Amino acid sequence: MFRSFWVKFRDLLTQPRVWLILGIAFILYSFIFERSGFIRQYQLKRENSQLQNKLVHAQHKLHDLQKEVSDLKNDIERIKQEAIRLGYAEPDEVIVHLR
Repeated sequence: MFRSFWVKFRDLLTQPRVWLILGIAFILYSFIFERSGFIRQYQLKRENSQLQNKLVHAQHKLHDLQKEVSDLKNDIERIKQEAIRLGYAEPDEVIVHLR
């Protein structure tokens, strides 16, 4: 019985059709699941898209912060508003805090 198994197995391996199916299965596996396969490419594209969105958001935030810094350096009214918010007043002013 054990010998019969090996004979059948050997006969199976000598058929070209079996090798063709195994080759196609291996190629499909490589294209789909390997490191550079379709699934990995899809994941990388999705991650790239998310990172691009984060980059755009960070650039907008950077621009807003740079504008705020510029306003704090140059705009007198903006400087006054920020000073009042921090509790500073001019000599003739009185600050009243309400809860």
